[in-house]
Amino acid sequence: MIETLAEGVYVRRGFLPPRALLEVLAALDRLGPAWASSREMRLLGRGQTSQVRPTDLVARGPLDEVRRTLAPAVLRSARDCGFRFPAPPTLQLFPVRMLGDAEHPAYQEPHTDSRGPEAATPLCSSVFYARVRGVSGGALSVAAKPGGDLSNAVELPPSANTLVTFPGDRVHAVRPLRAGERISVVINLY
Repeated sequence: MIETLAEGVYVRRGFLPPRALLEVLAALDRLGPAWASSREMRLLGRGQTSQVRPTDLVARGPLDEVRRTLAPAVLRSARDCGFRFPAPPTLQLFPVRMLGDAEHPAYQEPHTDSRGPEAATPLCSSVFYARVRGVSGGALSVAAKPGGDLSNAVELPPSANTLVTFPGDRVHAVRPLRAGERISVVINLY
């Protein structure tokens, strides 16, 4: 069942069936040596936030497994939410791991996603929460209206096996994570 949080912001809890969720978690666990600091990668994550370089050969196999499981399900869900794509969309997928720390919380600054140097935003952005353990904070914050900022944002605390979908041009951020672990997979459709 899809829940509408605000105009264009949708949540689907219990997104993957148990076996598919286990496959995604197992693939993410195999990324161990591939995680790199978001700050070192010159990305927007701060504190103990890390991502995986898509060019890392160690990461390629596990990322392909995550992609095979998540991409078709996310595309179906985006269409169920009313997103229309003029042609088969181009996929961008990347995992984000955040570890909470009370003194130096992990967070992501307000932003819209894009493909590298290209300025184009996705038609649709989705965040899949794969693993959430003992978290305090770490909510996803999404602008409630097109062209809006985060002053009246929709806030969604992380919850495992939940998918959040919204227009790719919406400003979004991750609020400070003070404790726990939060691993999400971002899936952008262009």
